[in-house]
Amino acid sequence: MSINNNLSLQLLNKSLDGLWLKQQINMENISNFSTPGYKSKFVDFETTLKKILNDKENEATSEMNSKIMSSNIIIGENDNQSLRLDGNNVDLEKENLQLAKTQLQYMYTVTELNSYFSKLNSVISEGKK
Repeated sequence: MSINNNLSLQLLNKSLDGLWLKQQINMENISNFSTPGYKSKFVDFETTLKKILNDKENEATSEMNSKIMSSNIIIGENDNQSLRLDGNNVDLEKENLQLAKTQLQYMYTVTELNSYFSKLNSVISEGKK
């Protein structure tokens, strides 16, 4: 079995990509809080990954891996109505909370990835004895 065909590893990899982009978009929204007419953006990758994992037709791991790696990370613009006169719809409190949540998810995902490789290293080291 190849490391590249490991479903968990592919999910962690794609999640890190999505979470990294989500952090960047949150910071962009925060930095544009004072920009008149700016519309906040959002990132969604979880919906696509959940659909791939829940799709019963994807029985083969290699097929699921391929779909995960080729799945798109969606960047959209929030069409929330602005309560501000300048048309900006950035909710600073919401963006800061989302950024903190995303940073925690990112750290957790990195921890899981490190754990995966630690276990793999342990198996390889024990196999040499």
